Amino acid sequence: MSLKPSRSVRLREELRILTPRKVYNLAMQVVQTRLKSTRLWYLPTRISIETGNICNLQCPLCPTGRRDSDVGRGFMRFEDYTKIIDELCRDLLLVRLYNWGEPLLHKQLLPMIAYARDRGVGVTISTNLNTLKADDAPALIDAGLQKIFVSCDGISDETYLKYHVGGDYATVMANLRLLAEERRKRPGCITRAIWLFHVFRHNEHEVDRARALAREIGVEIRINPMRTDMGREIFETARTAIERDRAWIPEDPRYCAFDLEHKEAKQKRNFCSLLWKDSVINWEGSVLPCCSVYQEKYSFGNAFQQGFRAVWNGPLYRSARAEVASSSDGPKTVCHICKSTGFTHF
Repeated sequence: MSLKPSRSVRLREELRILTPRKVYNLAMQVVQTRLKSTRLWYLPTRISIETGNICNLQCPLCPTGRRDSDVGRGFMRFEDYTKIIDELCRDLLLVRLYNWGEPLLHKQLLPMIAYARDRGVGVTISTNLNTLKADDAPALIDAGLQKIFVSCDGISDETYLKYHVGGDYATVMANLRLLAEERRKRPGCITRAIWLFHVFRHNEHEVDRARALAREIGVEIRINPMRTDMGREIFETARTAIERDRAWIPEDPRYCAFDLEHKEAKQKRNFCSLLWKDSVINWEGSVLPCCSVYQEKYSFGNAFQQGFRAVWNGPLYRSARAEVASSSDGPKTVCHICKSTGFTHF
């Protein structure tokens, strides 16, 4: 079986989701992003909904893994989730059911997936795959997810546990093989299993072997540069991040997001389009501009209390778009900070 669904299967899924209203949203997104409009006449076609910000691992560069005390912890209630989907389903092409936690820990994840899919929305998740029970693997594949991203940064106990503190490499590999086998049993399966391998200094020598192992298992693999401290990356310059996290950063320039000699990001930006095409709703309802922001104090509003539509064109979202596009006399937002530090490094 191919690592990816067949063209006919992908086309059938796209036609199931795409509607004239969503085509309009995509077209308006292109136009109003180019115009750098601050009030938008459409809703985003892709959002992230955080099922919860609780994780079983303690990854050292992740605020959830460090058990950051600046935020409350919990899971999104199913009734709150359905309100968001009901409000946005006619506009959404995709919902990502993850952000700063492990989605498989949510006891109602499968009903959440089904609720969105039944309303014409594609769904993806990203998981560390440590908590998947063998008996649950068929249901996860049958749920109709477009993609299951699996974070595994190593091909040995030593390299895996260096970052995925508290995890179990053998369990992850067994579960990845299990998902691949369940896919092979279903010729018309739409779900892609994608192994995310983030390259650090301690695992950069394993990249080629990871690619070979992915082929042997029967899953796709994406080799990505590591992110420095994810809780701080938009609040600091690349130089600061490099100086603090240098021991983690790979030396091979193919896998490094930084120019280490000049201590700056390789990819320099002067604009961010996320404010025009994407959004994030955290477990307690706070609406944030992107996945690099996690603290409620930076939210643009609360989707449970105000409704997402009101927040999307509310004063903070409009001010943030003006800040990124040029300058704004309105209230300062977290996007002002991100712009002042050169935008995200990745």
